[in-house]
Amino acid sequence: MRFLEQKSLSNKTIFTVLVFALITCYSKYSFSQSLDFYKGSDCTITTSSDVLSGCTSNNYIFVQYQNFPGTGLNLSAGWTLKVQANGDFSSGINTIPAQYVSIGFSSVDGGPSGVSGTGNKVLSKTTAQPLIITSTALQSPPHYYFVHKLNMIVSGGNHLLAGSGTYSTSLTLTLVDANGIIVSTNSNVPVSFVVNFNNTCSGATLNSYFGNQPVFTDYAALMAGRTVTDALSIQYAPNQAACSGWTLKVRANTNFINGSNSVPAQYFSMRFNRVAAGSPSAAQIGVTNNIVPLSFTDATLIDQSNAGFTPYAGTEHKFDMIISGGNHLLVPNGTYTANLTFTLYNQANEVVSTKTQDASFQINSSTNSYTVVLQNSAHVVDMVFNTLASYQTGVSVDKPRGLKVTGYNGYQILIKTSGANLQNEEDVTIPVSVVNVQTTKHTNTSGNITTFTRALSVADQIIINNPVKNSSMQVVEYNLRYYTTPGDARLSGKGGTFNTTVLFVAIPL
Repeated sequence: MRFLEQKSLSNKTIFTVLVFALITCYSKYSFSQSLDFYKGSDCTITTSSDVLSGCTSNNYIFVQYQNFPGTGLNLSAGWTLKVQANGDFSSGINTIPAQYVSIGFSSVDGGPSGVSGTGNKVLSKTTAQPLIITSTALQSPPHYYFVHKLNMIVSGGNHLLAGSGTYSTSLTLTLVDANGIIVSTNSNVPVSFVVNFNNTCSGATLNSYFGNQPVFTDYAALMAGRTVTDALSIQYAPNQAACSGWTLKVRANTNFINGSNSVPAQYFSMRFNRVAAGSPSAAQIGVTNNIVPLSFTDATLIDQSNAGFTPYAGTEHKFDMIISGGNHLLVPNGTYTANLTFTLYNQANEVVSTKTQDASFQINSSTNSYTVVLQNSAHVVDMVFNTLASYQTGVSVDKPRGLKVTGYNGYQILIKTSGANLQNEEDVTIPVSVVNVQTTKHTNTSGNITTFTRALSVADQIIINNPVKNSSMQVVEYNLRYYTTPGDARLSGKGGTFNTTVLFVAIPL
């Protein structure tokens, strides 16, 4: 009897011990497992290139698997670590959806072998994504502490233009055994990334300077015009701005003026030449070398830059100034200056910064060392065709002593017109060559002065040649006669008032 009692007691004792062991095992499996973490540095979006490509924080989250002392974790192979976003990423003002961020397995530090990642998983706010699994052939021995490292990948795109700030949310990490039972969870794993890119260009400023002033010294140069390399320099101080899509424009506020004389701004153009300092490069910007004529409204020099500034790093652009040659430059000697305004716009076409800058050129032409004067009403020539006879016999208009030239060195007088045609208000045209101009010497001078008769043309033609051999030829008056030839068919059927401008230009021999 005592033996049976002892057996019974023994059985009872064994039963009690087994129950206690099961309870202890269950408690260890569910509650003693610790899923801790620490994280590395946030990745930062700083440039427009970063906006396009995004950024990656390698080994960003360090997941620590840890048990209570002496109670090593012994999970069957096939356990999984899952991740889920608790919300979108927010800067407190703006939001970037969690779907643009992924978490992926990187590496292990200690713990069981046979661990593999499942690839980068796009964060979801509704579904826990598996990050790590173990081989089904693996049986994990007890491990008291080990670490898995996770990467965080922020996808590039326009969603990163939400505004500057630190964008944060929290994740839930869950350890699940091979049967899908949750072993441990941590629902407060903070993650974040930083956007320092500001596409408003707020804080960016412009500066400028003008250099390499061109000088025109003769008639040939005035007719040819000139391209002034690196004439204007634009300096950008982005400060904290790293904006892309910015535009630079220019407008003329005045013509090129010297006292009461002026040259219209329309004969001047600008062209991007190079990035003289700083970044982005011309190729990164996507700038062209197109010629941009000046006008009194904004003209685009750089359109929607493909690349942004580097914050707190200045950059400088050089622009050429192109001066069209022609009759508009036949003005008195002097320095001619125009006031220009450069404007920086952001991608939303909002003004960020403006800078006004004077640009100038100088005329110091030998042509202007001579005085050429139309006198005795020779500045107006009216040729009237009001009868049949005027067409048949032609019309002639005389301007006695109509031209006076003063020069102390030998010269030639060129004649030409401002355009190829006489034109009326209805844009009907007659070739200027229907009109001939004859010059004769009026002043009784000695010397070898030669005069010519020319049909009008836009081309330069010599109409007077004066070698100025003595003082009697320094001031000379000339007669002018304008006439048409009899029966010129080019005048037939034309009606109205037709106009052109005739120019007389002195050039040195």
